[in-house]
Amino acid sequence: MVGVNATHSHLWCQVKRGKPEMKIDSDNRLRHMNWPEGVSTLFLGDLADALLRCFGAHEPPILTQPPGFDQQKWTMVVKDSTMRVEVKSRSYWGFGLFDSCFLNELIIDGPLERRARFIFDLVASLGRNPWEPSFGIMWRKATKASGNEHREAWGGLVKYAREQMNEEAHKYVQRLEELEGKFDEFAEEGFNNWNLSAAKDSVEEARKQIEMARNALHDNNAAAFERALARAEAALIEADPTTEVTRTPFQEADDLLLESALEIDEEMLEEQILVHEELPEDVERIPVEVGTATADVTADDLLDGLDDEPVDEIPFVDLTESE
Repeated sequence: MVGVNATHSHLWCQVKRGKPEMKIDSDNRLRHMNWPEGVSTLFLGDLADALLRCFGAHEPPILTQPPGFDQQKWTMVVKDSTMRVEVKSRSYWGFGLFDSCFLNELIIDGPLERRARFIFDLVASLGRNPWEPSFGIMWRKATKASGNEHREAWGGLVKYAREQMNEEAHKYVQRLEELEGKFDEFAEEGFNNWNLSAAKDSVEEARKQIEMARNALHDNNAAAFERALARAEAALIEADPTTEVTRTPFQEADDLLLESALEIDEEMLEEQILVHEELPEDVERIPVEVGTATADVTADDLLDGLDDEPVDEIPFVDLTESE
């Protein structure tokens, strides 16, 4: 059992469910059941399924030991640029007749911060303690470790991740207090588009979001923790005039819709009439009577003069007569 360690961790997990069923392609890569081609299938198990979801973006897992007759006995490797996890699935009691007969052995290589956060997310997503076995005697025999050793290894990584996130939230509190202490200085310097009252409101919003982040961490909800800190970051940026981001693009777009926010040059709105003192000689002037008196104009008047030559009438041919 290896928990908090500088280079790697070695943990054991109790499987509760055998599904979902997955496919293996010709390159021994794990694929979803909707994959069009597959050589064989395996049962991934609830713990390995949660592991892949918590891992983040990664390459398709590779089966270093594909399953044989027992579809729940396999070895898989999933990795990215900073962390590598090897998962070994096998039964430790009951000849593998039930889903709970299986365990997953995890060998995790990578930075301690990344490994601790990964285990924190894994435990939170499962909603149970993965180190608690279904059959204690056989569990201790298979893992060669006691229940306390399992608990300390898992708990050490979870505690380390929690401390790291608590420290991150504390840094936001320090930034908030330092920013509040500079408000008088900002008011004296007279930054454009910065208002003391609005800045105080933004700081209060940031303080509220930091408290929400701490509550999310207490509930082991790392995703909500990160979202709350992201909102706190946005509020602190808006309150700080030195960042030159006092309003969001959406707020600026709303201001443009207000008539009071538009600065209109009155000279541009003055009616301008272009007057020519004399028309060019090549322009034929239209007689006044033609240009103004149009009420009595008919279609025949418009056709007059277009063709002075008479148009021959079309001869009439009676087609009803027969020879």
